[in-house]
Amino acid sequence: MTKHISIPDHNETSPKRSSGATAGAFTFVTVDALDPETGRRVAEADTIENEVKVLFKRADAALAEAGLSRKDLVKSTCWISDEAHRFDFLYAYRDECATGVYPQRITMSVGLPGDCRGAIEFVAVAQ
Repeated sequence: MTKHISIPDHNETSPKRSSGATAGAFTFVTVDALDPETGRRVAEADTIENEVKVLFKRADAALAEAGLSRKDLVKSTCWISDEAHRFDFLYAYRDECATGVYPQRITMSVGLPGDCRGAIEFVAVAQ
């Protein structure tokens, strides 16, 4: 059975989209720093480091809705809007994982919506 996760502050505008989904033991969460009202990056994501904090904060909320936490993360796919952001993004990502959970990760450079510089898709597994 599939259960969809919805965090109203993140994506409750048109077009609606899920904050994540749980299918069996797996939970899939995709986060960005877009303001759903404006389609632009949220103000608190003023630096790449702060944008990564926003991404993890949003992921934490979606994981909690599924009864999970960062300790359940096993994989992430990261996107950056420009190669110039790669190391700032990766260092900020590393700092968010400093508590010991460091999921397997790949980072790719792609176009992102609004003026976002990063986005992350996480896969978690219920223990």
